This record gives sequence, structure tokens and C-alpha cells, in this order.
Amino acid sequence: MRRSLIVIIIFILILLLANLSVEAAGLLYRIPVTGEIDPGLVKLVSRGIREAEETGADLILLEIDTYGGLVDSAIRIKDMIFNTRIPIVSFVSGRAWSAGALITLAAEKVAMKVGSSIGAAETRPKEEKYISALRKEFKATAEKRNKNPELVAAMVDADIEIEGITSKGKLVTLTAGEALEYNVADYEVDNLEELYAELDFKPMRVIKVVPTAAERMARIVTRPAISAILLTIGFIAIIFEALAPGWGIGGTVGLITLGLFFSGYIINGIAGWGLVILFLVGLILIALEIFIVPGFGVTGIGGLIAILTSLYFLFPTPQVAITVLATVLLFSVVGAVVIIKFFGGSRFWKRISLKTSQTREAGYVAQHNRQELLGKKGPAVTPLRPAGIVEIDGRRVDVVSEGGFIDQGKMVEIIKIAGNRIVVKPITEEDD
Repeated sequence: MRRSLIVIIIFILILLLANLSVEAAGLLYRIPVTGEIDPGLVKLVSRGIREAEETGADLILLEIDTYGGLVDSAIRIKDMIFNTRIPIVSFVSGRAWSAGALITLAAEKVAMKVGSSIGAAETRPKEEKYISALRKEFKATAEKRNKNPELVAAMVDADIEIEGITSKGKLVTLTAGEALEYNVADYEVDNLEELYAELDFKPMRVIKVVPTAAERMARIVTRPAISAILLTIGFIAIIFEALAPGWGIGGTVGLITLGLFFSGYIINGIAGWGLVILFLVGLILIALEIFIVPGFGVTGIGGLIAILTSLYFLFPTPQVAITVLATVLLFSVVGAVVIIKFFGGSRFWKRISLKTSQTREAGYVAQHNRQELLGKKGPAVTPLRPAGIVEIDGRRVDVVSEGGFIDQGKMVEIIKIAGNRIVVKPITEEDD
């Protein structure tokens, strides 16, 4: 009986020790916050946090190394960090500059690798309203996480002076050691193993969130410079296809590049199908203007406005949108001029261009001193219905008949000249 009791006690102790071991370990999600902070990174972090919540992760580690990026994207990531129930630790392995500093400070704990740095959150454009808004965002984040709010605000506003740390006119950037000393970071470590020891956390299972091929493509496509290149290639390809007969390489390249452009913004959640449809409506309106509606009027202008509007709302700021669209329009116009010069003889171009050159050799001359033509006679080169052309003294003259139809070859006489309007009447036997 005593031996059985001892076995039971030993078994219970083993279970308790096992439970303690499990409590000290857990599931860790590692999410990279690297490169430019943009909507693509927002998508990646959002997916990582969502998967961590669904699988019941014990800890999320943000591995940060970034020079910064878009403030609105950083704020969206900060809000995700605040709203999740899972503890989040940020680990700065290289740099947490600009918008990256805000993401770093949003975590419950901040760890920095020896040799890393944080700060330099200068706004662009450097205007008071942007500085004020971002300064308060940094300060509020620091207060929530019990960090040094004044020092954090000085990362954004160069007018803040902190004695012994920074002077007026200088933005604050801290090394790992300085961040730890001034209560901006919680730990300074050499590697992740040291960080796990500081956290008293043993990751038994680690899931590293990596971007999919589509997400990597979308992050590249949505960079303003790449977007401008894709749009320019797409527009020039469509122009080429319009001037070249048949459906060929121009139309294919245009569809691929424009499809690639919009797919990147759709994957990142920036563009909805509404903007895509608006863009397509613009293309259709311009096509109607070229092929069906004569001249360049309401249809063409409406199509151009629809295209520019759909593209304008894709970009993060008005400054970026205007810069990209101006660049695209400039290079597209230059490309169109070059294409017209080399492919102006296509069937489509002949349909929309003037086929007859009114040269002096063909009998066309500038009509000066029109009053001297009054009373002149000559044959109708074309039927007058009522407008047409007659030949007067070996010259071709645009005229209108007095009212009725005049057959080609019929002799006519100029009876009235009013500005550019030259009126003729047929010559009858009585007039002869």
C-alpha cells in the first residue's frame, strides 16, 4: 500500500513538472517588418496576426529592419498591434527609422540588437500639420507602452530640445544602448536566444510568416516608380496597337502590363473593382471618340477624366499621384509622337487622317484677294451639294452653290464673296 502511494505521488510530480514545462514554452509567430513600409507590408502583418490568433499563438515577434515608408501604413499596423489579444514583442535587428519607429514602439516590449538604431522620423512633406500629427501619434503610443514620451516625440519634431540628449534643430536617433538607457527599449540583446531568455519564453514551435509570390509581386508593383513604368508601357502599347493594323504584340503587352498594375493594387487591398471598372469605362469612351464619334469632345474628355480619376485614388498621397500621373502622361505623349512618326501609314491612321495633301502642285493655293475672283467663271471639279470645288484660272477654289445642286463639269460663275464664303451659280445659255 505504501509502495503504491509513493508511485502515485511520483506520477503526480511528473505531471506537474510537465505542466510547468509547457507553460514556459509555446507557439511563436515571427513576422518580418522589413523593406519599405507600404500597403503590401500592412497586408503581410495583418495576415500574420490573423493566423496567429486563429492558431492560438502565445507570442508574436516582429523582426524589424526598415528605413521607413508610408505613415498611414505604419499607423494601420500600429492599430493592429494594439487590437490583438496576443502579446507582441518588436525586435530591431538593424534599423527602425521613421515610420518603422512607430511600429516598433507599438509593441508591448521593445528589444534591440546591439548595433541597431531607432528614430529619425522626419515627415515628408516637412510641414507643421504633418509634424504635429505624427508627433502626437508617437507620443500617444509611447504613453500607452510606458516609454519616454518626450524623447519619442523628439524623433519627429526637431524643435523639441531635451537637455543632455538633443538640441533644437536636431531629430533624435538612438542606438540600442541609448534606447535602453532612456526608457525607449526594454532589452538590448545580441541575438534571439538572449531575447527568449530575457522574456523567460521557450518557443517549442516557431512559425515564420513569409510573403507569398503574389504578395511579393504586389509590393513591387505598387511602388510609385514601378507603377509609373507599367502605366507608361501599357499606354504606349495600346497606342501602338491602335496605329498598327490587326491585333498583335501592342494589344497583348498593353493588357498584360495594365493587368499586372491593377492586380498589385487589388492584392494589397488598395484598389476595389470599382476603380478598375472606372478605368475600363474611360478606355471605352476614348475608343468611341476615336472610332465612332467625330472630333474630340465630351466623350473623349469624359474618358480621359475617368482614367485619371481611377488612377489618382490608387496612390497614397496627392503629391505621389500627381507626380506619377504627370510622368506617365509626358512619356506616353512622347511615345505616341514617335509611334505616329514611324507607323503613321497604317490602315487605322489613314482612316482618321487627311488623305489628300493640298499642295501647290495639286492646284491648291492660299486664297488671297478673294474679291478679284468676283465674276470669274470655271468648271465644277466636284459636284456642288451645295459645297464643292471649282477651277478658276487654273486654281482650285472651295465654293458653295447659290442653293441648288450643280453637276460635276458644269460651268459656274462667282456671284458673291463674303469673307471665306464664295457663292457661285450655274451658267445658263442666256448668260452666255
